[in-house]
Amino acid sequence: EKYWDDINPFIKFGCMRDDKFYSRVKDILIYKSTDGGYTLLKDYLERNSEKHKDQVFYISDEKQQAQYIRIFKENDLEALYLNSVIDSHFINFLEMKETGTRFLSVDSDISEGLKDKSGKEDKKLQKALESLFKDSLNKEDLKIQVEALKTSDIPAVLLMSEQSRRMQEMTRYFGNSSMGSFPVEHTLVLNKNNNLIVKLSEMKDKEDRKDDVDLICSHVYDLAMLSHKPLEPNEMTDFVKRSNQLLSRLAELEN
Repeated sequence: EKYWDDINPFIKFGCMRDDKFYSRVKDILIYKSTDGGYTLLKDYLERNSEKHKDQVFYISDEKQQAQYIRIFKENDLEALYLNSVIDSHFINFLEMKETGTRFLSVDSDISEGLKDKSGKEDKKLQKALESLFKDSLNKEDLKIQVEALKTSDIPAVLLMSEQSRRMQEMTRYFGNSSMGSFPVEHTLVLNKNNNLIVKLSEMKDKEDRKDDVDLICSHVYDLAMLSHKPLEPNEMTDFVKRSNQLLSRLAELEN
């Protein structure tokens, strides 16, 4: 464990290069876990079989995925750190070798363990929020999902499908010119256990609050995007301008 972080890229490279080598070391390969230590893959799968059977949640960028890591830890869910340069290739290799096991980035899917199942499904609310955000953001093609998350202080998170992530990594590896561009599948997950999202659902039909609703929807979307990747320059400009507007309105309320 003391020197695993230094040598693991070479061990993983050896596994991918030589099947005989992989067969000799596969049962002693260890992985750093959000639980604070190291674990064998089979032990991870056994521990989490009831929460997400045959699925391995992993972290590829500790800084960028900090919010998702926090959500996992707060809900007693475990993820593995697979954030070295070689890991994107090693994940594909493991899925071929470990038949039936699927690797998912922590920001690619909502684990069942993160959902609050105590409430009832409200399809009317879901459709209303979907329509509200699509209209406010002017993004008809944006996929929107409404969930009751156990973590109530987060209004929304943005997910990128695992397939899109891997295609992006492949594009970077081979170079944009040779691979072309692929559409990125994003899903905005709205948390109906969050007070702000609840408030938006109450304000949506009030004509005098339309500007406020559009402002909040845009800000919720950008905050979710920021936890996923840096904003583009023009998006950051709009985000800062909107932040100043919100602060000004808050100051006016105080007066």
